[in-house]
Amino acid sequence: MFRNLITTIILSVVSASGMCSEANELSTQVDSIFEKFNAPNVPGCAVGVIHDGQYVVAKGYGSANLEHGIPIDADSVFRIGSVSKQFTALAIAILANRGDLDLDADVHTYLPDLRDYGVEVTIRQMLHHTSGIGEYEGTNTYKISGDKEFRFGNEDYWTIAEFYQQVTQQPLALAPGERFQYSNIAYFLLSQVVESVSGQTLRQFAATEIFAPLKMNATFFNDNVDGIVPHRADGYTPLDEGGFEIYVTNLDWVGDGGVYTSLNDFLKWDTAFMTGNVPGGEKVQTMMIDPDPLTLKTLGDENSFAEHNAYGFGLVIADYKGHAIQFHTGSWVGFRAFYARFPDDDFSVVSFCNRADAGKNKNNETLLELAFSEFAK
Repeated sequence: MFRNLITTIILSVVSASGMCSEANELSTQVDSIFEKFNAPNVPGCAVGVIHDGQYVVAKGYGSANLEHGIPIDADSVFRIGSVSKQFTALAIAILANRGDLDLDADVHTYLPDLRDYGVEVTIRQMLHHTSGIGEYEGTNTYKISGDKEFRFGNEDYWTIAEFYQQVTQQPLALAPGERFQYSNIAYFLLSQVVESVSGQTLRQFAATEIFAPLKMNATFFNDNVDGIVPHRADGYTPLDEGGFEIYVTNLDWVGDGGVYTSLNDFLKWDTAFMTGNVPGGEKVQTMMIDPDPLTLKTLGDENSFAEHNAYGFGLVIADYKGHAIQFHTGSWVGFRAFYARFPDDDFSVVSFCNRADAGKNKNNETLLELAFSEFAK
């Protein structure tokens, strides 16, 4: 049998055969969800179900690298796209809690070279996606020459400074405080705010203030995509004629995304949130899960599995069948990520994938429903 289908990690001491049987049944059910990824010649996913601070299921499906047949496991390191935003938000919250940064100050206080928007745009609005700052995906207006649109995969290239220079010239997409409008650009700019205030890049600040205290030794903001990343999973996209090709990025900027991590490292983040031990303390954690009321009205129920969606600091704060849920999805080049936690029920689900089509068939929603039926109180 392909060895990357890792034996389920049962980290708790199982003394009763009934508990072991339940865990095995859950593991088998997770297998059925990700069955199509269980082969050595396809990319796949690392999948975890966390309960009471431990993995009851932690499995790898498919290959981290198709060229060498390296299987995905709990130490495989994935780019997690916008699931990264909660770490950018945490960095801002830490600085605000220290008094080094005012969440209600205009962003020009910290980034004076931004164009004059003609209105105030606050750091808090940027965190909640109510700033009116535009987006670079979907309706991309950036050009590299003439009328040619810039491609954000591995076709074209900008340095962080070049991208920042482009961003400083962009007008607002709508009035600040008008409504929720998701903005990757706003979160990229937050990375520059961290650098302006702390004198460190977001990568450096997060390494010292977030990941080191949590002993997340394999986790970092990757602002140098040419660097060596031990245990890195390559990103892939399927071809129409069958098979896959590599789909990564040449771009170094972070804040809107850019975190690389593994299942084993991410457990430490989940545990910190569940136990109230987020770096920066209780006040910082409270900031992150306090949504803007405007986002409750204007974000709407865009996520079919959740209701009453609102946006906190890098997290969607919502309800799932009457239970509180905090979650975020991630999608960038050949990677897809999903993280959802139920703080009142003490369980979470994690899915990191290295294939661009991993979000099809609603695998993550099925995983969420499975865990909910098992652990919801």
